[in-house]
Amino acid sequence: MPLLPVLAAGAALAALGPGALGAGAIDLPLGEDGVPVELALEVRTSAHAGPAPLAWHTRADGALEGRAATAEWEATVELAPVPGGASALDVQVRWRVAAEVERIALALAWPGRPRAVGRTLRFEEVGGPLRIERGTPLLVAAGRAVLAGGPGLAAARVERTPAGVRTTLMLDDAAARPFSTYETCLDHLPGGDEGTQQVPWGALERRRPFTFAPRAKGDLDRATATLYPLGAGLPFLPVVVERWPAGARAALVFTDHADRTDPDALRAVLWGDSDPRAEGGVGAGFLGRGLRLTRTFFVHARRGGLDDPAVQDLADDLVEAGSEVGLHSITGERDGRDQVRSGLSAAAGWRPVTWIDHEPYTNCEAVSSEGWRAGGKYGIRDLLAEGGIRWVWAAGDYGSGATRIVDLLGGGPDEARAAVYPFPLDPRLWVFRSSMFYASPAALGAALSDEALAGLEAERGLFVAHTYLGPAARTTHSVDHLGRLVVRDEGNGHLVLDPALDEALARIATRVRQGRLASLTWSEAGDRLRALGEVEVVYRPDGAAEIRNHGAEAIHGLTLAVPVAPFVDLALDGALLLGRDDEPGWVRVWLDLEPGGRAVLRALDGFVPVSFLPFR
Repeated sequence: MPLLPVLAAGAALAALGPGALGAGAIDLPLGEDGVPVELALEVRTSAHAGPAPLAWHTRADGALEGRAATAEWEATVELAPVPGGASALDVQVRWRVAAEVERIALALAWPGRPRAVGRTLRFEEVGGPLRIERGTPLLVAAGRAVLAGGPGLAAARVERTPAGVRTTLMLDDAAARPFSTYETCLDHLPGGDEGTQQVPWGALERRRPFTFAPRAKGDLDRATATLYPLGAGLPFLPVVVERWPAGARAALVFTDHADRTDPDALRAVLWGDSDPRAEGGVGAGFLGRGLRLTRTFFVHARRGGLDDPAVQDLADDLVEAGSEVGLHSITGERDGRDQVRSGLSAAAGWRPVTWIDHEPYTNCEAVSSEGWRAGGKYGIRDLLAEGGIRWVWAAGDYGSGATRIVDLLGGGPDEARAAVYPFPLDPRLWVFRSSMFYASPAALGAALSDEALAGLEAERGLFVAHTYLGPAARTTHSVDHLGRLVVRDEGNGHLVLDPALDEALARIATRVRQGRLASLTWSEAGDRLRALGEVEVVYRPDGAAEIRNHGAEAIHGLTLAVPVAPFVDLALDGALLLGRDDEPGWVRVWLDLEPGGRAVLRALDGFVPVSFLPFR
């Protein structure tokens, strides 16, 4: 479907006089030559859907500005010249009244065969349509122009056209925030107790999507990007912002649910052995092998809650080792607002920031049931945010079926697959997905093979495992669940971690020590993906690349990849080069970047500077 033409053709930007412009394509002056670029704005709300024609004029400072407005909103699209002949793109939509938003998008099209950064973070030619989600930088080159994304993007889509490339920048998109809730909170599970094979789990998955996200009067949506000139026939060396710290190629996160927690079993999972003398030891279990875990708890439970002194000691171990204590609801039963408020206060000493609903089919306070509301009998979203929670679980898994590693950032090239996204009704909360990883310890160990881990690394991926590692035989009654216990009873209640799983943890630990794989808590992984959305790579006329952190959080071990030969030297100004890793065709370096920080990356072939993006 062709873009809506919005700009007059035949004149360079600097030569356009002030006032409204007619229909056609802009001859945007990038570098020494003009590049024909078409733009189209689209805003979809519950009251209006469709393209929004822009009225354009040239400001006194030389910037081209397009405006559009309805009774609900007013939009400004600005293309401002920057040193070296590039154009800074700034898209803003301000809301005049309260509204419900489905999509805000700006499409750009220009000539040339496109190449772009895809989900595996390789810079490759674009074949079919390519969708980019949070965690993947926007970088598209075609013909004589390069488009690099900045802060504010929820997603993007890149596709070839008969004339070149069309890139759609999405400030908001329902598919980039696929929050949904269960249609009904049930009084009890049909067909049997939780965990029995008689429960028709598939039939319970009836969800109500939240297609529209609210806006209040005065709210502002904004995104930025930059269009750069690329000299004809000159090489472009992209600087690709990778996802994981200190050169790690992939990340592994275990989110362990609190169901049927037995303190001795959990101690064996953490340290390899239920004997308290194993605590603090090295060589077995998650903490003994230096791996991190997001371990959720009930605040109150008959056994295994945070009100149990033995569990409190284990929660302290987790925090001391750099792992994370999260909450799996307050109790295993329905909790009202007062119970949630007091439970959050009781757990505050462990500073939980991650909330995973327990049994959302029947626990009405689950965020994926009635808890998404603020107020009422079971609405708790306001209490969670006020209590320090910033991550909530989507109560849904990718990759159901066989027990295997699933890359949450992968999927089909054009698949809308948001691993993290803002909670549509409260910006203080963000939502994350996971992948079910619940089977016998032998099956879990086999799924965590070196081959599978290497595949995740090749994808630059993220595996978030939804696990149940803490039960023991005395907390488990289902035959099916008994076959999935990861601890073995050695007699007299002495429990050890099953060797098949512990050997898998050893393989993971080896790859972590080698710097290939990052073992992270969920809050570490999720916060990092969010922070990367505030990183911008600015290509300078002198051939260097400036890395900017527009966010309020430091990014440690920020990894940058450049497709250059190993003999090319990469140097940093403004930050310390912490490490370098060469692989065929690529060089990767990493640094720490403070909030508001900037660092300049330069490339040298001997003493000869190498330009990342030759402007001419």
